[in-house]
Amino acid sequence: MVTKEEQKLIDGCIQGKSVCQKQLYLDYGPIVKGVCHRYAANEEEAEDLFHDTFVFILTHFKEYDHITSLGGWLYRIAVNKAVDYYRKRSRHDMQELNDDLFASAINPSPMAEVLSLEQLVSFINELPDRQRIVFNMFVIDGYSQEEIGKITGESNTNVRTLMFRAKATLRKRIRKYLNHEEFDI
Repeated sequence: MVTKEEQKLIDGCIQGKSVCQKQLYLDYGPIVKGVCHRYAANEEEAEDLFHDTFVFILTHFKEYDHITSLGGWLYRIAVNKAVDYYRKRSRHDMQELNDDLFASAINPSPMAEVLSLEQLVSFINELPDRQRIVFNMFVIDGYSQEEIGKITGESNTNVRTLMFRAKATLRKRIRKYLNHEEFDI
């Protein structure tokens, strides 16, 4: 349900009122930017993705259905734009691997106490694009494997493979980091 203030903001953005667009940016920009940073490989890509996403939002307000909350709609657009961005530039081949749950994301191990959140985010950002996207969608955003497949255009097998590879790479990277070893992805 949309509040009266949100409806005024939406109407103003549809009409192209810069004061409303600025308020939208101030109110919801951090949420959209957070999504962009989680999916991007680096700061520059995150900023590009954020800019492209916000332009898309501002030019597509007429499509807002008022069924979902405004914040939820903006969040979903940000996720979809990030996935589209990486789907377009993806050039990696896939091999089938076994599915494996990323238990440490659900049940943190004692290692999690030694590893800072910033370091973990850094390791996630080092993942190859498709692995990072699937990992974020599954672990952070809570999408099911089937939903991820529909959004990204990947088969369920590829989604499982990407998750397996992302988790294996992160485990290896964390283990190497905690043992103070050099590591190259």
